[in-house]
Amino acid sequence: MINQTSAPLQRVHNGCFLVDEATAKNPMMQSVMERYLAQLNREAAHTKAVREGRIPAPQGEYGTWDISDRD
Repeated sequence: MINQTSAPLQRVHNGCFLVDEATAKNPMMQSVMERYLAQLNREAAHTKAVREGRIPAPQGEYGTWDISDRD
């Protein structure tokens, strides 16, 4: 059950996180959220570069699977 007496949550970092007042003021938590957003941005940039063909896609993770129900 949701606690109806708790303070409303605040949106921080352009609405990416919903936090309570204590978390919004906590420098350590702010740092964690900033590092997480930076990681997401790095991953998005890497994925975009792979899709645009600027860097090669990872190899060895995928392959051809010959699956058949026939013997």
